[in-house]
Amino acid sequence: MIRAAALLACCAGPVAADGVLLVHGAFTGEYYWAPVVAALEAGGHTVTAVSLTGQGARIGDNGPGVTVATHVADIIAAAATLPDPLILVGHSYGTRPMTGAWDRLRDRVAHVVYIEGPAPATDSLTAIAADTRSLQRTMILSPDIASSGLMPPPPQLADAQGPLAPMSLAALYGAVDIGAPLPATPGTYITARDSDLPQAVRLADHMTTFRGWTHVTLPGGHDVVGDALPDLTATLLAIAAATD
Repeated sequence: MIRAAALLACCAGPVAADGVLLVHGAFTGEYYWAPVVAALEAGGHTVTAVSLTGQGARIGDNGPGVTVATHVADIIAAAATLPDPLILVGHSYGTRPMTGAWDRLRDRVAHVVYIEGPAPATDSLTAIAADTRSLQRTMILSPDIASSGLMPPPPQLADAQGPLAPMSLAALYGAVDIGAPLPATPGTYITARDSDLPQAVRLADHMTTFRGWTHVTLPGGHDVVGDALPDLTATLLAIAAATD
């Protein structure tokens, strides 16, 4: 486990990465990444923050029929506008569809960055399993939500910098299936020091062993852009600079 400053120091060098694709988490939108986009573009990179169906700028397309596969297709479409090589960056729920996109874009992807979200922890063709435990809990404790198929935004997101939208349960808890075992793409798993997701640290440690990824810890909580913007952008710029 290393900190962002150490990663920047060890990886400094000429900029080589051309395209960076940012995938937001549940309930928010592409606007979440705005300050990160500005910093990466100032560093000479071509950057796109994808707008997932039903969220952010595409809130009008929301509904219970939105699935992980829908969001994978959104990421694939956004990647078509970017030059190679690609760096894929996902936050929270966004790592779920990003994994499916990595499978589809495997020959174009030079580095993947997972930020406090699900990750492919085995070589199974179900790269990320469905979260059936959370779905069952929702069905028992919140039958109205289960009936609608949409999870409302949690109260802690009330100060978001853009529109919030309910999240389809089919997407939020859905499995990610892939066509073949994922390649040995370099990766970084980022955790937040004060996050309320202790399982993220365990997953990060597993990914360092299983896939040889780097584990970076940022200050603050799960809202890494709001809590740790300088460290996050330094980390992403270092990764981009070290990517062939």
